[in-house]
Amino acid sequence: MPRRLRVHLDNAAASFWRESYRELRRHAGDERLPYRLRTRLRAIADDAYRRCARAEARMVVPLCSRRALRAAARTGVPAEEARRTRGVLAERGITAERPIVAIEVRSRGDLFSGAIDLLSAEGYQVVQIGDSSAGLLRGPGVIHATSSANRAAALEAHLLLASAFVICGSAELQWAAARAGTPSLRVDARDPFTAYPVRHDGLFTLATVVDLDTGRQLPIAELLTERYFRHARNCGYRPTSAGDVTAAVREMLDGVRGGWQDTDAQARFRRLVTGAGVALGRRVRHIVEWDAARGFVGDGRLARVQAEQAP
Repeated sequence: MPRRLRVHLDNAAASFWRESYRELRRHAGDERLPYRLRTRLRAIADDAYRRCARAEARMVVPLCSRRALRAAARTGVPAEEARRTRGVLAERGITAERPIVAIEVRSRGDLFSGAIDLLSAEGYQVVQIGDSSAGLLRGPGVIHATSSANRAAALEAHLLLASAFVICGSAELQWAAARAGTPSLRVDARDPFTAYPVRHDGLFTLATVVDLDTGRQLPIAELLTERYFRHARNCGYRPTSAGDVTAAVREMLDGVRGGWQDTDAQARFRRLVTGAGVALGRRVRHIVEWDAARGFVGDGRLARVQAEQAP
């Protein structure tokens, strides 16, 4: 079947099942109907939702290729641009004599205070990059290279290449670091599939997920289920605790110094994420978009401090 026709049919099917789901859920909430009938309608609605998700997943083209990123060569900055950028770094007090850790802040800067103290004690220059709207980091020797509007692309590109590792809150910077061949720590991820590090020198932490209807904190295992993605709009997110951030940074320092090794818990969690991606890929569009449904999510790992709490 030609791809254009297949996409058209899948789109029509998705639209049909989506509208069916909405109508069935609306009637299932009608308390004038008998309870057994409403229960049956909810079950049929759930089946319609699954059929819609499968049709949508067939239409999705992944935003990226995890295997291609793992195999990609380290990128570089043209020599003339690198010279200009080094001058800009020097003007900001960033020198080549001490190793650099670049940090992007997307939530609360105070949660990084322990990590900054640790990095400073280890002799690192801490450079804040990215958008400054979330606030400025405070701590000994922190250098601010942020922009409240557009990022200084050349400066950031050079810092990615010059840093011993990067701490980031966005998928964009995490993947840019991977393309640059720079180790990274992604914090406050909302699901394991989007944030799973492709390269072996990457870590990530998960935000604490809270069901806003009940106040219940979702265990990490629940983030690997279809139910979580179906109800994510009803969830709130608490940032990674200061203690976990500091522990993850300590693990990054260990990796930079001595190499990257899995604990049993980290290896087990990778297998769980990989298996869940394959199992859910036909039903959850998000997983297909982030290329986590084809049997490979990455060679990195969930930070040790959280992996010990995972299933």
